[in-house]
Amino acid sequence: MRSLDIHEDPTFIPEVAAEVTEDKSEAKSTSDIIEQLVDTRSDSASNGFSFKGIKDYLECYRSGKLTPSQVATNIIAVLEDCDKSTPPLRAIVQWDREQIMLMAEASTVRYRNKCTLSYLDGIPVCLKEEFKVVPYHHRAGTVYLGTEPETEDATVARKLREAGAIIIGVSNMHELGTGTTGCNPNRYHKIPRNPYKPNHYTGGSSSGSAAAVAAGLCPVAIGTDGGGSVRIPASFCGVVGLKGTFGRISSYGSLPLSYSTVSVGPICTSVADAAIVYSILAEPDPLYPYGLKQPKATLADMCAPDLKGLKLGVDWTFFKACDAEILSICEKGKEEKSTCFYMCRVFLGEMRHKPVK
Repeated sequence: MRSLDIHEDPTFIPEVAAEVTEDKSEAKSTSDIIEQLVDTRSDSASNGFSFKGIKDYLECYRSGKLTPSQVATNIIAVLEDCDKSTPPLRAIVQWDREQIMLMAEASTVRYRNKCTLSYLDGIPVCLKEEFKVVPYHHRAGTVYLGTEPETEDATVARKLREAGAIIIGVSNMHELGTGTTGCNPNRYHKIPRNPYKPNHYTGGSSSGSAAAVAAGLCPVAIGTDGGGSVRIPASFCGVVGLKGTFGRISSYGSLPLSYSTVSVGPICTSVADAAIVYSILAEPDPLYPYGLKQPKATLADMCAPDLKGLKLGVDWTFFKACDAEILSICEKGKEEKSTCFYMCRVFLGEMRHKPVK
């Protein structure tokens, strides 16, 4: 290595080759594919999950059963109840009644006039406090940052507004994203509670985002993930979290806590909803150079996913370090596994810590 003459500078982030960015057109339009994904949401309740997803909101709005303004009014009432509960949920740490209603009323008018902006029009969403969101403080889980209200949105917040979403506020997070429990007892945030068991953690660092979705405050939340900060709280709260491919969703306007590893990703009530949100937010942003070279997001394979040949590897030695109830359910799943995939046993012995001598 010492004798090699390497002319290229070292890179600290993934680089996408320019030729990969060619636009490959799909047989069906993106809107048709998203409509199919919306329709796949109908089977979720029969599997034991009763979360309300994008499909449920759209059906209510399109049929006139509910308006975005009515939904927003209900959310505000729940936010007030959450703050008064013992212990308080603390999923959303900053919210503004007037801002919520302004967005909801504008969406209501669009549905009335049949000129909606996207599949997210009227959908309640929240963003992790790591993002700049007007008019909230950009504290990133601290007591010393964001001393003044923001006057400029992060790109992801701007795109959600342009899509017609109702931003219900900014969500709690582990201070500076430096933990996986979500515990943040400072005076502005306090500890977010797991909606299933208030004395349990939500996971982190996108703690409030996952708790908000699991509690039914909104079907969509945005988080960031470098070492599990979307996936861990989604797991703890029983929802779907996706760590986006690096650069896919613009990080402009988020605190650069670890810019070479952190990606933006959605937390939703279903895989289909996560794919929909991801496809709407994933595109080049002139303000974010790391994501300028990327191909168009494609969803065609999501409509009828083929799981044949999928292999699930499980190290049961590690896996059994959990509650008996969880282990029993997972072992039952192994016995009743689908014919579409097969499970194999793996051994991760080299990952175990050796005793210190």
